[in-house]
Amino acid sequence: MKLIKNFIFYFLFLISAVVAFACDREGHFEFIVSNSNEEVLYTGCYDAVNSGPHIIEYILTRDRAEATGIRRPSVPFTRDRDGGVLLALLEEHGYTLPSHNDFTRSGYDRGHMAPNADFNDTYENALMTFFIANVWPQTPNVNRVVWLRTENETRRLASEYLIIRVIIIVEDFGEETVGNIRIPTVFKRRVYDSNSGDLIYEIDVNQ
Repeated sequence: MKLIKNFIFYFLFLISAVVAFACDREGHFEFIVSNSNEEVLYTGCYDAVNSGPHIIEYILTRDRAEATGIRRPSVPFTRDRDGGVLLALLEEHGYTLPSHNDFTRSGYDRGHMAPNADFNDTYENALMTFFIANVWPQTPNVNRVVWLRTENETRRLASEYLIIRVIIIVEDFGEETVGNIRIPTVFKRRVYDSNSGDLIYEIDVNQ
């Protein structure tokens, strides 16, 4: 059963890669986060210029969206949830990743793009979302209220459509920064039915 499940996820990621947004801008780098079973959880295009994920993409199934009982990990966001691959790639090109403490006392939350609640089927999977390359500074109201509503709607759609493809895009910024991290002004969520490829949910959240 596990082999079948892994095959389905790899197949869906292979299909999505064909139509994925390109990560070919200057200072942008692809990364993959997998669990210890080598199942791809989410992929990203990291924007090293603005110090956050330009794109986060993942497949969400009904079973995973409806999973409960896993406590939220009480851990810092680390720079090595992908095994340190992205950090090494960035340093090779003269960039680096922020740290958990760069957000401390900034007035901004560490806002997940791929939320831990979308990977709530195992503690390890939820833990893997606490990757500093998976977050942007979000105001408390955006993170805990407005953006949370879009996450809840995404999980509802996973329950309805069984398998969905989620894409988060961040490419609009103001002049404000937290350290070297630019503050996004818009968070874009796009959700597709994995069976038909149809766009079923689209929303932009301003902050």
